Amino acid sequence: MTGQRAGAEQNTLQGARRTFWTVAALGPLAAAVAWTRYGFAQYEAQGEQGKALSAGTTMAGFAEVIGGIPLVLAHIIGLAVLMPLGWFAYRGRGLAAAVAAVVVASIIGIVIAEVLFAGELFMLGIDNYDTHLP
Repeated sequence: MTGQRAGAEQNTLQGARRTFWTVAALGPLAAAVAWTRYGFAQYEAQGEQGKALSAGTTMAGFAEVIGGIPLVLAHIIGLAVLMPLGWFAYRGRGLAAAVAAVVVASIIGIVIAEVLFAGELFMLGIDNYDTHLP
């Protein structure tokens, strides 16, 4: 009887670990989308700032709301999903693995967005007039 229980627990543990790493593997895609959205929001704000100033307003805050909030939410959701999965699969080490997975995914997302924005992801914004706008 104890052999069957140990086997079932082992299968459950393996399934939890597989689930954790499957979800973690989706992180770079989600991070790339979130960081790219942030870049597009900064690009849009920078491109429209001149028109906004002519109209007596500004694009200040646009990129933070349209791109920054979803970026932060993507990281929070990633942690909220991976931390319980990590705890169930690995206990304390799983929490560290969840944080590491989100950090690595974010770094991969930054690299992809930097490539898409020709290395100017963090240069974009309403205060930058030197960045090339096609």
